[in-house]
Amino acid sequence: MLRLSRLRNINDIEAIVNNPGPVLGQRSWKARGVACLLERHVYLGANYSFHTNVLQITSEISGQSSWRALIISEFWEGKLGETIHSTKWLKLMEGKSTDLLKWIKENRDL
Repeated sequence: MLRLSRLRNINDIEAIVNNPGPVLGQRSWKARGVACLLERHVYLGANYSFHTNVLQITSEISGQSSWRALIISEFWEGKLGETIHSTKWLKLMEGKSTDLLKWIKENRDL
């Protein structure tokens, strides 16, 4: 079985929950049987800045196993706004990876 944390799976999840996505400025919304909550954190220092987006996705489909996952996007910038590092990763907090992968497969091409 493919790893849940592959970038393709992360991109698929984001595409699914963002179509339809939240209204500009909205921090929570529902899409395709899941509840989404977006939190943003920022640190601004003298020589660098750090921005973190945490997207929490919780399944709400009755009759199916529940799961909850986080997608964390990190953006590091230097003093002049240049990109130092950026990364995106996924952590399954509750449930089984097979249930989340099944949800991705069922919703990927809709």
